[in-house]
Amino acid sequence: MTEKFNEATRNRPEGDRIIDAPSVFLDLKAFIRQIKNEDAWHKSDRNSITIFKTDDLCIVLGGLHERAELPAHRAPGNMSIQIIEGELEINTDDITTSLTSGQMIAVHKSANYRAVAVEESIYLLTISNVG
Repeated sequence: MTEKFNEATRNRPEGDRIIDAPSVFLDLKAFIRQIKNEDAWHKSDRNSITIFKTDDLCIVLGGLHERAELPAHRAPGNMSIQIIEGELEINTDDITTSLTSGQMIAVHKSANYRAVAVEESIYLLTISNVG
């Protein structure tokens, strides 16, 4: 297996990190601090970071300011959204629900979904079968 790395960018100068290897340690608290300290968090209504990515699994840690929205679109693979902090209102093809810290929703591939932050929120988005 070849290890994969994200490289630093102008917007994320500390961006060099492993995103795929036989084992990848993921420190969510450190990533949350990183998200909240970056310019993107302070200059827009959101920020996110891909923390693991293979051909068939992607894990993204994201944050939304109050009233920020992940606009409606189709899930690219089977996915889940887990709330780490805050509260998100989730709309799918068949339900509308509010999720708070410690709760999650699973959505099948190709289902429509949308999320709106009821308050400042941090979420973990996991997508499988993305290829």
